[in-house]
Amino acid sequence: MATKDEIWAAAQALADAGERPTLAAVRKGVGGGSFTTISEAMAEWRAQQEQPKATIDPAPERIGNQAAELAASLWAQASALAHEKLQAERAALEAARQELEQERAEAAELADSLASDLDQSRTEIQALEARFTELTGTIEEQRQEIERRRQEATEARETAAELRGQVEALQRVISEWQPRKPSGAGRGEK
Repeated sequence: MATKDEIWAAAQALADAGERPTLAAVRKGVGGGSFTTISEAMAEWRAQQEQPKATIDPAPERIGNQAAELAASLWAQASALAHEKLQAERAALEAARQELEQERAEAAELADSLASDLDQSRTEIQALEARFTELTGTIEEQRQEIERRRQEATEARETAAELRGQVEALQRVISEWQPRKPSGAGRGEK
């Protein structure tokens, strides 16, 4: 079913082509549809076509000149406002650029300071690692010395125990070899 806009478009196309927009021609242009619907839409279209078209007379030269002056004045004011706004934005942009430059300089200074601190820390770490290695070596030497002395002490204890056993054995032998004094021989003799 054809819409009112389609019917009006078909009627206008026929009129523009120099043909008379009849109901049959419009119906053929929209590809079918009810004559009643087409007839109602065509009545509205014809009513619009019959309305007189308003013609506009050209403006007097004086009005045209005043309009041109007004347009130039408005353009000058708009340009001045735009220029002021542009200058303000440039100033704000420059201030932001300077602030960013200051922040960049501070960040670079901080980075240099941190790099210096890092280098110093690395040097200290290397010195501490060397000292640690040295102390570790000394500790290992002392541990080995303690172990050697412990071994010597163990051997000395074992030797002392052996010698004690030998001394005790010798004392027993000596005590067995000593002559025994007779029981009455020591009395009254002088």
